[in-house]
Amino acid sequence: MGKFKRYLKYVVLLILLFIFVSIMSKLLIVSMYKPKECAVLFDSPQIEIIDSKATNANGYIYGCVTNNTGNVIENKYIKLDCYSKYENNINTGYAQIFRLEPNESKYFTIKYKCSGTERVELSMSDTAPEYLLSPIEIELTEAQKMALIAGGLIVIYYMPVGYLFGLFPF
Repeated sequence: MGKFKRYLKYVVLLILLFIFVSIMSKLLIVSMYKPKECAVLFDSPQIEIIDSKATNANGYIYGCVTNNTGNVIENKYIKLDCYSKYENNINTGYAQIFRLEPNESKYFTIKYKCSGTERVELSMSDTAPEYLLSPIEIELTEAQKMALIAGGLIVIYYMPVGYLFGLFPF
């Protein structure tokens, strides 16, 4: 009975350690995001930036777009441009507005990854790059599917014993 209690204590300590590390890493990541100014280069439709934060490597903009034009807006894009301190455009992101009735509001999020962003601008665009509009479809033949399965089985067969730090021996 003594060994069981000792092992039970180890399991409880391991679970508590896991919870502690998870919470602390989440708090560390959240604390790295700092507010980032974002310039909106158009008046219509109206953009309200709710939250705009960035780290040294990535960021996001969360906002609300309101159609104040009096017309229906269809298939437009909110374009995000990231500029370096040398005024070079280092990244561009898009959020699509599918359909927006007059006086209707919708929320949007644009995430971007680039280091060295000094300035962020939002503009309106009628088009987006082709790779954003049509997803890539991959069609595998039966031989390719069998090769993928065989490769996976070979990797599993030759995986060393105790692969994941000895925690999950195979």
